[in-house]
Amino acid sequence: MRPRDLAWRPSAAAFFLAAAIFPAAAADKPCSDADKAIDGVTSWSALQRAVADFGHCDKGPTADLFTEAILRVVISGWPRVGDAGPILDKDAAFRSWLMTRLSSPSLSTQDSAGIRDLAKSSCPKGQQKVCGDLLAAVEMGRALSAPELLQIAPAPATAPPAKAKP
Repeated sequence: MRPRDLAWRPSAAAFFLAAAIFPAAAADKPCSDADKAIDGVTSWSALQRAVADFGHCDKGPTADLFTEAILRVVISGWPRVGDAGPILDKDAAFRSWLMTRLSSPSLSTQDSAGIRDLAKSSCPKGQQKVCGDLLAAVEMGRALSAPELLQIAPAPATAPPAKAKP
């Protein structure tokens, strides 16, 4: 029985070696094909795939392409916003990346306002969670970039103290 206990060691070692190598391989993936791949993104699943393949390239000019792809998918493809729900629920890394990008103060005020308006007034039936997530992300970005755009309720006015009768 004792030799059988040791049988798992080679397979566990292979697993841990693969786990250490694959993230490094993704980071080493060249960014030369990123522009072409990201430029063709028109759906939620294609955006998710582009982020998985080229998320490590998300800087400089490639970051601008990612922003354009997000806007294409979210604003131009708004009728298909429901496709985002299952993807965002299953892929936490993609969800985090998207929410970070949408809450970035670098997203233009016009673009964040467009997403905000769609999420508030044109949310497809049954997609309130997705619309709420997108709305929360762009509102956070607006708060960071232009706090004066937030509608903050004024403090309630207090009545002056009553004068004491002599």
